Amino acid sequence: MPSSAITVRLLKEENPSTKNIVSPYLGKDYHKLVQECLQQGRLFEDANFPAESQSLGYDQLGPFSENTRGIKWKRPQEICQSPQFICEDMKWTDVCQGELGNCWFLAAAASLTQYPLLKERVVPPQQSFESGYAGIFHFQFWQYGEWVDVVVDDRLPVKDGKLVFVSSAQKSEFWAALLEKAYAKLNGSYEALGGGFMNEAFVDFTGGLGETVKLKEPPPNLFYLLQKAVKKKSLMGAFIQAQSQSQIENQTPEGLVKGHAYSIIATWEIQKNSKKISLLRLRNPWGRVEWKGNWSDDSALWSEVDPEIRQKLQVRSEDGEFWIQMEDFLRFFDILEVCNLTPESVTEESAHLWKTNTFCGRWVGHSAGGCRTYKDTFWTNPQFLVTLTEQDEEKHGKCTLLVSLMQKNRRQGRAKGRDFLSVGFEIYQVPKEFDNKMCASERRDLFSTLESVASCSFMVERDVTGRYQLPPGQYLLIPSTFQPHQESDFILRIFTEKQHKLMEIDCEIRANENVFKEPALKGTMEEFTAHFARLSGQDKEISPEELQRIMMQITFKHPHLKTNGFSLDICRLLVKMADLNSNGKLQLEEFRKLWSKIKEWEKIFTKYDKDRSGAMDVQELRLALEAAGFTLNNRLIESLCQKYGNTVRQVYFDSFLSCLAYLVCVFEQCRAMDKNKDGVIGISKQEWLQLLRLN
Repeated sequence: MPSSAITVRLLKEENPSTKNIVSPYLGKDYHKLVQECLQQGRLFEDANFPAESQSLGYDQLGPFSENTRGIKWKRPQEICQSPQFICEDMKWTDVCQGELGNCWFLAAAASLTQYPLLKERVVPPQQSFESGYAGIFHFQFWQYGEWVDVVVDDRLPVKDGKLVFVSSAQKSEFWAALLEKAYAKLNGSYEALGGGFMNEAFVDFTGGLGETVKLKEPPPNLFYLLQKAVKKKSLMGAFIQAQSQSQIENQTPEGLVKGHAYSIIATWEIQKNSKKISLLRLRNPWGRVEWKGNWSDDSALWSEVDPEIRQKLQVRSEDGEFWIQMEDFLRFFDILEVCNLTPESVTEESAHLWKTNTFCGRWVGHSAGGCRTYKDTFWTNPQFLVTLTEQDEEKHGKCTLLVSLMQKNRRQGRAKGRDFLSVGFEIYQVPKEFDNKMCASERRDLFSTLESVASCSFMVERDVTGRYQLPPGQYLLIPSTFQPHQESDFILRIFTEKQHKLMEIDCEIRANENVFKEPALKGTMEEFTAHFARLSGQDKEISPEELQRIMMQITFKHPHLKTNGFSLDICRLLVKMADLNSNGKLQLEEFRKLWSKIKEWEKIFTKYDKDRSGAMDVQELRLALEAAGFTLNNRLIESLCQKYGNTVRQVYFDSFLSCLAYLVCVFEQCRAMDKNKDGVIGISKQEWLQLLRLN
């Protein structure tokens, strides 16, 4: 017997690899622009990041700020004679801080110079002020799962003849200043770069995963983790927190600078009197001012070390680099930042490289559930299943799991008063019965029984990361904002030592038998026939206009059904759903079936209007649709919430009926496509989207 239900299975499509693809930012192709400028004999002027006040900032560097008075925009040849993009080679001493509080960016840029392959990706070669010069330069950054190529003109902010922001120790060199300008463009303005974390720039330079460690609460095996990070080619930095703005960049008696980001470039263990001493090699991006304590350049402790080791490690020069003992590092420094690189970033084969996975998602409408404190909505957040199958090489029975949750495009919104949200995530042990609970209502009911095995603190930062040691198994990962109803795009990334699986938990697309089954009608057929005669008039048919009048009269008498007036479009859709004769009107039997459905849907609407406001919250829409016989995937639920929900995330009764009538029409067409009559059709995503647009 043919099934009256219908399941839609979207066929998997081959996704071409995008790891080496770089997209032109804002559609501006560097090579085309260079050719255009050379052919026209002009220097490039960037209309997307003009040499005007809005590119400087919006508050402290805003158009009417005292700080921006006297600033002019000049090209390098107007600042010095014979400017060069790079003098000899890019060195970490090239990067000098200007009047912007972005030492986090400087430290990351300085670290970048020590990794030739990373450096050439961010700062493409063959750029100069000589052959082929057109006043345009370009740089490449990783942005939320893809690489983008950002072009800028070379007009730079200058005050009293000097660059206002980043400059080079060699005054004729401009790669660092232009890199900063490109990064400012990517983030909306120079001022948007104020106040950040080194990891943010590390991640944008490499596509890696940023990790933060509080050094006053260090993990017991921190030095071992740093050794592994060096082997994995990770970028690392640390800083001493300043207690006030006035303390930033103050020097301590030990030769360290507060509020200043240091790069960590090496580790070493020295054997001394049967004891191992753990050392870290740090670099001050200023290229001067060094640690004066144990194992500093001039420390007497070096005289007790094997001459061959001393020759290899000790460097006596004021170059900003120094060794520091692990105990002193933990004593003086507060925050450690590590950027774990992907295999694509390292570009070399190694057994030490991470295994990675990425997913782009959104908190929007029905899926913006807030943290677990909000029990009624937390379950509506996006959910992911992480499968750890193989323990680490150390054979301690655990798997290393790094989780990164990153907000997208929030720094760019600062000028409009939109900044980072407080975000975090929870990790739960997955019970065996969870695999069979694919309906939203079933999964919701299981939430009270889930056991949390890990979580991260909610933080107002772009990237929130946690490192966990978990036994092999399946885990439920739920990212969320702290407050419900806060909308944002996010990117979720997983790094593990060994192979793992990451999948979004989603529902199949299905309409069950109840969707197409005719509900029982209250009262007798004679009563309904008489009622139909009164409503339909002389032609004995109900038109969309007549249905509109009927629905307006009924909802007027029932304040628990809030509407926007039942538009003719909604009434035409309801008529279309039941119009077997396709004449645009409903006869007695057609209207009886429609009316039975409307009454059935009214009961569902009333059930999920929990506060009796006359409207349903969009976060209940998935459950209401499920009660009506539809299980839908996350993407379709999102589009339905946007289409039928209002600006305050509510669905009115007329919109609810419209949504259900729309779905009935879609799935009727799906049933018509079921040639085998087995209740299942397989179509491509493109065909499915086309089908949705036709209704």
